Order: sequence, then C-alpha cells, then structure tokens
Amino acid sequence: MLERCSDYFQVVLGRDPGPAEALAVFYAGPEEGKDPGEKILLGIISSEDGKLIGVLDAFADYPSPGVWYIGLLLFDPAARRAGLGSSVLRSLADEAARAGARELQLNVVEQNALGHAFWLREGFVERRRWVQRFGERESVFIRMALSVP
Repeated sequence: MLERCSDYFQVVLGRDPGPAEALAVFYAGPEEGKDPGEKILLGIISSEDGKLIGVLDAFADYPSPGVWYIGLLLFDPAARRAGLGSSVLRSLADEAARAGARELQLNVVEQNALGHAFWLREGFVERRRWVQRFGERESVFIRMALSVP
C-alpha cells in the first residue's frame, strides 16, 4: 500500500518509499515519551473488495494526557477524495473522546498542501511552525490541533 502512495513520500520525504517503509511505520514512535508498542495502528479495508486502502497511526495521551496524536493518515490514491478521511477522523475523534481525550494533534509538512488543506477543512488549527530535516529535505513542520467534544 505504501508503494502505491509514492506521491505522498515524494512530497513529504523527497523520495519514493523504501523496502523497509512499512516496518518503519509499524515501529516508529513519536518524538519522545511513548513506546512504539503503545501505537494505535489500523489498516483501513475496502468494503467492496476487502483490500487495504489506508492506514491510521496514532498514540493516545501524547504529547500529554488527554491529547491523541495522529502520526499518519494515508489512503491509496484510488481511494482518496471519497470522504473516507473525514469518516476515519470522526471515528478516531469519537473514540478519543470516549477515552477522555480533549484534543487531537498532528504535524503536517508545509509542502504537503493537499494534506494541510484537508486538516484545515476538518477544523484543525495551527499551533506552531518549525524547520526540521525529514527524509531528503528540510521542511517546515506545522503542529495542528482539534478539540474533541
């Protein structure tokens, strides 16, 4: 699935996904304070043919109690723009609220204009920006947040 999403990797990392990319998604943790074993990693399956069409990676209570951090929400290009992202996000927000969370947070890189626009449409607001090397390029990271009911 990640190979089918090479457009995302080109925009964000400046390269195609490598052979160990799926393993990295599985084991990678956030910046600090959480073990990768605490990750919420969900495959999103097509109701039509049962094939993997997306992935959600998140952590509960990161970077602080009551905050859920979204590390990755990625869909196969053929499954994009069908409202699935909004639906998955609403489900995650509902689950986070049931678990006592008050907020969702994530980072998006500035050059990922489509991703940034998606998060803005979903109601996320910018908290801060910083420059950091990620993959093959230096990027402007944008921390965004959304209050959950």
